[in-house]
Amino acid sequence: MELKLQALTPLSLSGSRAQPAGREDLRQAAEGFESLFLTQLLKAGRAGLPGGDLLGSSGVDTARDMLDMELAKSSAGRAGLGIADAIERQFAPLVRDGKS
Repeated sequence: MELKLQALTPLSLSGSRAQPAGREDLRQAAEGFESLFLTQLLKAGRAGLPGGDLLGSSGVDTARDMLDMELAKSSAGRAGLGIADAIERQFAPLVRDGKS
């Protein structure tokens, strides 16, 4: 059995990651981050409520988590928080237009 070893080459920043296709992907990623932020905000807000649930069970907790995720997903980019807009402005110079 013959074993061939090859030297490892360092990753370059330009070739190590796939480049986003354009501004649409950037907007989608920015809204995804805003959705994640809103989900965590809702989850933390619910955790701070006093008292226990009358129907406290893992099923109720799962349903509440799914509701929070859907609320956050539908609110991202439309809630007026400006997080997605700020992320898009910050990274827009780094993204190529999808036309080229």
